[in-house]
Amino acid sequence: MERDDQKRRLLRSTASVALPTFVSRILGYVRDLLQAFFLGTSDSADAFTIAFTIPNLFRRLTGEGAMTAGFVPTFTEIKGQGERRELWRFGNLFFWDLALVMALATVLGILFAPGLVKFIAHGFKATEGKWTLTIAMTRVMFPYLFLISLAALASAILNSFRRFFVPASTPILFNLAVIAAAALLARGSSEPARVFCLGVLAGGVLQVAVQVPFLWREGMRFTFGLSFKHSAVRRVGALLVPGILGAGVYQVNFALSRMIASSLERGSTAALYYSSRIEELTLGLFSIALSVALLPALSEHAAARDTPEIKKTLGFSLRLTSFVTFPAAAGLVVLSRPIIRVLFERGMFNRESTTMSGACLLFFAMGLPFVSGVKMVAPAFFSLKDTRSPVIVGVFVMALNVCLSFALMGKLRVGGLALALSLSQVVNFAALFIWLEKKIGIMARKAIAATAVKTLAASALMAGALLALRPVIDVPAAPFSRQAAGLAVAIVLGIAIYVSFLWLISPSEARSLVRTFLHAARRGAGEEVR
Repeated sequence: MERDDQKRRLLRSTASVALPTFVSRILGYVRDLLQAFFLGTSDSADAFTIAFTIPNLFRRLTGEGAMTAGFVPTFTEIKGQGERRELWRFGNLFFWDLALVMALATVLGILFAPGLVKFIAHGFKATEGKWTLTIAMTRVMFPYLFLISLAALASAILNSFRRFFVPASTPILFNLAVIAAAALLARGSSEPARVFCLGVLAGGVLQVAVQVPFLWREGMRFTFGLSFKHSAVRRVGALLVPGILGAGVYQVNFALSRMIASSLERGSTAALYYSSRIEELTLGLFSIALSVALLPALSEHAAARDTPEIKKTLGFSLRLTSFVTFPAAAGLVVLSRPIIRVLFERGMFNRESTTMSGACLLFFAMGLPFVSGVKMVAPAFFSLKDTRSPVIVGVFVMALNVCLSFALMGKLRVGGLALALSLSQVVNFAALFIWLEKKIGIMARKAIAATAVKTLAASALMAGALLALRPVIDVPAAPFSRQAAGLAVAIVLGIAIYVSFLWLISPSEARSLVRTFLHAARRGAGEEVR
């Protein structure tokens, strides 16, 4: 019974993250739709994509759990000791220490923007105007790095108190800020890309500001003080940098892929961006939400030295991830091009843009279950305060990704970069899983593998059915309403086929999983907001 309660608690926390994340991803699509309409896969789109690479990379690293990788285990340990005064002294000191460090990093980034752009997008120098535009926009957006770092720390503190709903809602404000800027100013601007930059900064301010009242309610008073010698600050500092690299291997690899794509034909970096946004929509609906909720739960088990419970919680999370990500990957593989066409093909985003982005999405989809798996396994290392092991694996995976990128981009062009990312994540997941078992012992491999095989089989059958229907779904010459309706029917039909096949293959497991999801969805956000 206690174990079932812990599962439900984890899923309720996941639902608290998933609900606002779903809204954020929908608004994120609207933001991307405006970006596609005004910029397409033009030189300006490439310039904006690269200019946003550094602050956006940091947003992904911190906002999707890497900041919490170093901070939450230490903060949770002090909180468990019941010393509230010491807890908030540590929280305040770390806040102001981080603010100082990131302010200095922002100033340096603005000063050395030309060198950064040269390193990230050396291929842009060949196109007149593209180079200078990228440098100018990089300087405008660099303060977002300072803002999102503080927002991520605020989220980490709230997550430590199992307050997930508000931190997960902050990207909604970010997307609304960019949407408002684009809708109000882009049409009348000679360079719409600059308008998107202003929206990014406004979004950063909102992401910090909305969390301050909730931190105050928990007990944080933002009392000024600096101390890099405080024992807890030093422990987090020692965990933070390797934690960010270990948790964000995929995002670092994605940034490397953008660098390589800058030397390919026009629109390659933008095509990678648009296709990755569709992949992230799938990840955000469940995998990211679960990984955010998972770290505090694992940290509590680790603080109690309850290794068996760590294994049970992690095994349960991996089984749930298989249930969601295998069918999602199969659907994206079959429907990659019609998805891109319906979501983006208008304005400056033309048929060539759809072809490039659709190829990237197809290859991204192949690695989706393994990207999700990494997001489940990595928090287990961080809960044990082991950030070194994921870094060792991550360095190897980054080298592998670069080698595969150069090997595959010759024939597949930008699609080869997406395939290299997916293949490297297969290796990343396998290595982390094996390494973790060496630390905590063998997990329930048979149960995890059985669920994966069953969901994979049901997903393959679903993909076959959708493939047979593709000539009806994928009709480029049809009116937009016809294309959108066909895609919507295909998605609903695909879900129904998948659940039906899974029910036939393993009725007891299908019933259990569906019941668990429905229970979490009903009780998630309602219990979170108080």
